[in-house]
Amino acid sequence: MSFYTQLEKETVLLTPEQVRLRYRTAGLGSRAIAHLIDVLLLLAASLLIVFGTAGTIYLLSSTWFPNDGYDYLFAGMFIFLILFNVAYFIVMEAYRGGQTIGKKAMGLRVLLSTGQSATIVPIVIRNLFRLLDLLPMGYFIGSVAMFFSKSDKRVGDMVAGTIVVTEATAEHRKRRARIDKRIARLQAKGLLLPELELDETRRASLQEQDWQLLQGWAERLDPKPQTAAQGLEERIWMHFIVKLGHERARYSDPRGYLAALYLAVRGDWEL
Repeated sequence: MSFYTQLEKETVLLTPEQVRLRYRTAGLGSRAIAHLIDVLLLLAASLLIVFGTAGTIYLLSSTWFPNDGYDYLFAGMFIFLILFNVAYFIVMEAYRGGQTIGKKAMGLRVLLSTGQSATIVPIVIRNLFRLLDLLPMGYFIGSVAMFFSKSDKRVGDMVAGTIVVTEATAEHRKRRARIDKRIARLQAKGLLLPELELDETRRASLQEQDWQLLQGWAERLDPKPQTAAQGLEERIWMHFIVKLGHERARYSDPRGYLAALYLAVRGDWEL
């Protein structure tokens, strides 16, 4: 587990459909690095604009510092730079799935506090309040707000109703794809996945240790399990049958039941 992962916290979001989504919020460390990447990119782009403007003035006036006639051009350039730097965060988060280049590099994403994709109005609000989070310098107010927030929210997130979460890592996505392939192969060989009764109460009863148990089973899913593994699979099946109040007779195939349960609740625990 990395230092930045230790700084992150788990949060549960309740969607308008009353579905609980469990995410790991982005901590101060990972967000700081993501912001640094964005700042460096913006600095490079801003320098190109400044030097391009200066070069244009030199070509037109044959001097780097003309006496008159170019004040409005300089003023326009600085206004454009301010708008460009603000618009970068708004446009990237609004039209690239809640991710700037820095956030994408660090595996972070902006969502609404309901777990839905962030829309333009909340994104504009959270970025306008960035000016407050920056005060008095170095994101001091924003850092203090995140430290005391249960969901790692800076002031802009609190006002806008947004949250920044971590995405699954590349290795995690590969592992999940391997599990999907194993289940698909078993289905091709005749494994039937039952339709599970999973209302909000049943979903809410599942705890972190339950998900780890189910995920561990899925990661070790063997098309031809040994006798000992079959016995363990049946014990895990019985654990969830009792935990969720399901009928043994209705869900009599342990493997089909566990595979269906894993696919059904995975979205509650993984981004």
